[in-house]
Amino acid sequence: MPQCAKILFVDDDQTVLDALRRGLCRRYDMATAAGPAAGLAALQENGPFAVVVSDLRMPGMDGVSFLKAAKESCPATVPLMLTGHGDLTAAMAAVNEGHIFRFLTKPCPMPTLCLALDAALEQYRLAAAEKELVRVTLENARLKEDVERIMRHDLKSPLTTIISLPQVLRLAENLDDDQREMLSLIEDAGYMVLSMVNLSTALFKMERGQFVLEPVDVNLVPIVRKLESVHADTARCRGLTFSVTLDGRPAAPEAFFLVRGEELLCYSMLANLVANAVEASPDGATVAIDMRREGACAVAAIANKGAVPESVRERFFEKYATAGKARGTGLGTYSARLIALSHGGDIAMATDDAGTVVTVRLPASPAAAIPA
Repeated sequence: MPQCAKILFVDDDQTVLDALRRGLCRRYDMATAAGPAAGLAALQENGPFAVVVSDLRMPGMDGVSFLKAAKESCPATVPLMLTGHGDLTAAMAAVNEGHIFRFLTKPCPMPTLCLALDAALEQYRLAAAEKELVRVTLENARLKEDVERIMRHDLKSPLTTIISLPQVLRLAENLDDDQREMLSLIEDAGYMVLSMVNLSTALFKMERGQFVLEPVDVNLVPIVRKLESVHADTARCRGLTFSVTLDGRPAAPEAFFLVRGEELLCYSMLANLVANAVEASPDGATVAIDMRREGACAVAAIANKGAVPESVRERFFEKYATAGKARGTGLGTYSARLIALSHGGDIAMATDDAGTVVTVRLPASPAAAIPA
């Protein structure tokens, strides 16, 4: 992006302006204006100027007021002031208030003035470069968001085909049970990926405060049971056991525990928290999930015998906070908290040497939980 390097000198004494032009015109792209009125016209007609140098004492408008007007016309402009020795108090006040980059006393030797002008131009270039960096960063962020949005949209078409083809193929009469099971697995995987695409869209909106929840009654018990089956192989290999309870009592398969929310989001939130609990749990220990009512809140507490590393305890729910995980991204607990908050609930973690408990609070459905 081209950068302005023009300098405007404003003084009500034409002899001063003539002397400045003779001494500086070969070195700088400069313009002069005889007094504040002419200076304002120059700003309007020939701006922007990278640097504006003004005398302090001028009829009709002093230098401080003029330089304020110059900054309003072009906020990136770097203002300098020329003053007499008797005006030092006023000049220092202007500098301290942040209105002036630098002030110079009259008469000012040309080498001193050139050093000040060079410093002011560098200040302008640095500010312009920083502004451009911010602009490019924001533009790249918007581009990234647009690409991700397009990808999410475009992924849905092939996923629809992946999901529908197994449904058609299962109608064939020459398939055995194993083949039908394989088609069901393909269909389930397609639905899972589609759910992940939809989930990423929801999380994107949550981060920007644009998500609108459409709550229905969601039963957490089958979600927890499904997650238990997801980790069944890991549990067998490591000797882990699961404990699923309602108000401290074992939950029967037909039991239900209703919250107000969206099922996909509740599944994703609990999936992240249960996965963390399984990974952090010592071999041979128990991962306990207890669901209970507390007034208008539905509470789900996920407990394991592992302790959260001290390095991430204070940042447990922050984005990218992770420790000790080879493939950890630090997004699981972050997204879980986003989801809980979007439901009008909250999430908390307590840990010590005895283990860790992550507690989720969500709005409960008016329907009561059926105990085991």
